[in-house]
Amino acid sequence: MVLFATINRLANPNTGVGLTGSRRRRIFVPPSTQQPLFSYGADDDQRSFLSLIENGSEFDAEEDVSDTASVSTSRSLPDSFTSIQTSSDQESFQSWLVEEHQRRLSAAPSHDEEDQVYEVRPGWGRRRPSAATSSSSKISRRNFTKLRTNPVLEAQVLMRHSSPLILTFILEHFFSVVCLIVVGKLGTKQLAAVSLATMTSTITFAIFEGTATALDTLCPQAYGAGNLELVSVFVQRSYLISLAFFVPCGVFWWFSGSVLKFVIDDAEVVHLTSQFLRILILGAPGYILFENGKRFLQAQGIFEASTGIMFISAPINIFVSWVLVWNPQYGMGFIGAPIAAVGNFWLVSILLVVYVRFIDGSKCWFGLASARELFSHWGQIIYLAIPGIIMIESEYMAYEIMTLFASYFGTKPLAAQSAVSSIASLAYMVPFAVSIAASTRVANFIGGQNLSGAVTATKTGMLGGLVAASFNCFILFTFRFQLARVFTDDPEVITLITQLLNPLVAILQIFDGCAAVDSGILRAQGAQKLGGLINFIAYYAFALPLALILSKNLGWQLYGLWIGVGSGMFAIAVTETIVILSSDWDQILLRAGLLDEFEDDDDDDDEGIIGGIFG
Repeated sequence: MVLFATINRLANPNTGVGLTGSRRRRIFVPPSTQQPLFSYGADDDQRSFLSLIENGSEFDAEEDVSDTASVSTSRSLPDSFTSIQTSSDQESFQSWLVEEHQRRLSAAPSHDEEDQVYEVRPGWGRRRPSAATSSSSKISRRNFTKLRTNPVLEAQVLMRHSSPLILTFILEHFFSVVCLIVVGKLGTKQLAAVSLATMTSTITFAIFEGTATALDTLCPQAYGAGNLELVSVFVQRSYLISLAFFVPCGVFWWFSGSVLKFVIDDAEVVHLTSQFLRILILGAPGYILFENGKRFLQAQGIFEASTGIMFISAPINIFVSWVLVWNPQYGMGFIGAPIAAVGNFWLVSILLVVYVRFIDGSKCWFGLASARELFSHWGQIIYLAIPGIIMIESEYMAYEIMTLFASYFGTKPLAAQSAVSSIASLAYMVPFAVSIAASTRVANFIGGQNLSGAVTATKTGMLGGLVAASFNCFILFTFRFQLARVFTDDPEVITLITQLLNPLVAILQIFDGCAAVDSGILRAQGAQKLGGLINFIAYYAFALPLALILSKNLGWQLYGLWIGVGSGMFAIAVTETIVILSSDWDQILLRAGLLDEFEDDDDDDDEGIIGGIFG
């Protein structure tokens, strides 16, 4: 029996594959199991590690010492060595993972974090704990490995963590609105240009949001396992990967005028849009840093930091935008808006760094990682990032395509569609905040190998998502007239908006909210690939074609658009709920445990194994 084919292949000293050639990998032997963890060879005489022991094979002592084989004599070995397969192998191995965590915990001395001895790595300013486990690590492991929880406690934690996130996301959404308002009064062409530039940047930034979703899996799991340094390394790797992804995006932004001229007939609008995007290139690294930094804090259960940062930066952004665009002395007109946006991106990033340095979150920061650590294991993050990108881009693009379809029905339907999309996007921030809080909590329990806690947090998170989505439905339906009047004074447009909210779009918020939380839980499980596939198929193979048929062929216009896209939301919510409720939690915890074990040793080159865990 084998657990992962890739692990078995890379563990085989005879294959000579992987980054280290024929270097032998560490071999973990779970207690009380009757089956080998790794098998050697693919021929009829295939043997396992345990069969080598059973047959009395000799091992070269010098090779064993140099390879640091992880077969501890202080832990129990299998009771018997047979080749009979048993269904308890996986359970035994998972128990071994928990036992290994507890062994490390009990081996650590009981002293405070400030009393630790740190080594300094020359040239990098890297703090690294000595052989003893830090007190913060001990606290983390005890919290999530031994923590007994219940639905009431999880509901309280979920509410406490999601509340500041709701404000954070609403304030983030507010930045683009400020840009539109400030520039919109300059003229129609300036408003068209900033709208087009904002749409382009939003679609591009979704790539980096999707990349950061890999940290929704990796960082909370590492934190829950007590591997605090690994949280820091993951964030730094993700930032570098995002910067690498931005290089082609930045090139596109710089030469965007050459592409947009084939889409937009107005040369001045194209020029202004290109000018906006060129300036915005300078702010992209700051935006990427903030997105990754938020995950760094959220993995530690620190959710209020970004809210405080937004409360500080929001009024500053409004003031700077006004000064750079409209001030008689310092105003620069249109280009003042992207300059203010660049300044805002770097401001929030600097404030986040200051928060970690002086307030909270530094326990997971061990300084800049070495070049070897930063540029290794990229495949592990990219494997999770790509489906995360697909998951986020699928929904972003679906809304943009809906707006494009609406433009064919006339000015008033387009205005109504833009207003309803803005209302739905703003309402989405509530269940999305719940999804982030639930995802972090579930991943913490998974990293701590706490099966009961992970299941309880999952069920509570799904219920919390339903409550938040139902709240959105109630608000949109009850206050539909008030919401419509915020966007327009045109009676015909107000009628279209209220008719869409009564009750079609309001009800669809339930499915959209549940889908958001389900996607977050899938990220916690490391199942971004499945979530991305579900989102892509639901929107582009089913929902959007149906929306096109209903809106144009049947003449249902805006109703057809929302029924079509709403059917995709329903399909995603139902499918992901079924997937989560039928999850193989033993397998999920096992993968997370392997990740922590293989990454725990900085001197062990296990990139191929990590890829096998997720692949």
